[in-house]
Amino acid sequence: MTTQRRGAAPAQAKIKIAQVNHITVMVKDTARSMKFYNQLLGIKQIQSQVPNPNITWLQLDNGVMVHLIETPEAPAKPGNVHNAFEVANLEATKKILQDNGYPTKREGVRFDGQAYLFIEDPDGNSVEFCTKAGYAPAPPRP
Repeated sequence: MTTQRRGAAPAQAKIKIAQVNHITVMVKDTARSMKFYNQLLGIKQIQSQVPNPNITWLQLDNGVMVHLIETPEAPAKPGNVHNAFEVANLEATKKILQDNGYPTKREGVRFDGQAYLFIEDPDGNSVEFCTKAGYAPAPPRP
C-alpha cells in the first residue's frame, strides 16, 4: 500500500501556471515605498479591490500587480524572499538605481544568459532586476 503526503497532488495531476498575478511586499511606510515602486520604477497605482486600508495596489502594464502591505514587521523574512522584475536594459537600470541611492548587493549572469542584479528597497526587502535569457554571454556550467 502506498501512502500519499497530505496535500500532495496525484502524480498525473499538474497545474499549469499562466503568469504571475501579483506579488506582495511588506513595507513600514507606504508613502516612502511609493517613491520607489511608483515614482522610480513607474508601477502605477490602481484602485484597491479589498477593504483593507493597509494594502496599496499597484499594477504593471502587463497586468501583474504589486501589493504594498504596510506593517511594522517589514521586511518579510527570511532574507532570501524577493520579487523579480524583468527589464530590457540591465545596465541602464543599474545606473538609475545607483543614481537614486540603491546600490547593487549582488549581480551576475545565469547559465541561460539571463543577467540579474539585486538591491534592497527602502525597507530592506530584496528586489531583483533581470533580463530575458540570452541577454549576456552565458558562463560555462561547472
